[in-house]
Amino acid sequence: MRGWLTPLAAIALAACAVPDEKASRAVIDRFHVALNAGDWVAVDGLLSQSTRNLRPGGGTARAFRAIIQRHGRYTGGQLSGISHDDGRTTIAWSARYERGPVSELFVLVEEGGSLKIDSYTDSARP
Repeated sequence: MRGWLTPLAAIALAACAVPDEKASRAVIDRFHVALNAGDWVAVDGLLSQSTRNLRPGGGTARAFRAIIQRHGRYTGGQLSGISHDDGRTTIAWSARYERGPVSELFVLVEEGGSLKIDSYTDSARP
C-alpha cells in the first residue's frame, strides 16, 4: 500500500503546482491593451509593488513608452512557454509589433489576491 500512495501523492502535488495559464494570459492581454492605449496608470496597476517601487513617479510611463518607441504598437502574440517555480510564474510570449516580432518574458507573482507583473523584458527577434 505504501508504494501506491507515493505515486498518488506525487501526482497531487504536481497538479497543485501547475500555473494558471488562463489567468496569466488575462494579465498579459490587459498589459498589451493598456500599452497600446498609452494608459500608464493601468500598466502601473498591473505591476507588483516591488516593481512599481523601482520606478517611482513617471518612471513607469517612461519605461513602457520606450517599448512603443522601439517596437511600435502591439498587434498580437501567443504563448511560447510557461513555468512555475517558488510562487513565480514565468511566461515566454511570442509577440508581434508593428516593427516585427518580439520575444517577451513576463514573471508574474500573486499579490493582493491577483497576479501582478513582477518583471518584464523584451527583445526584438530577427
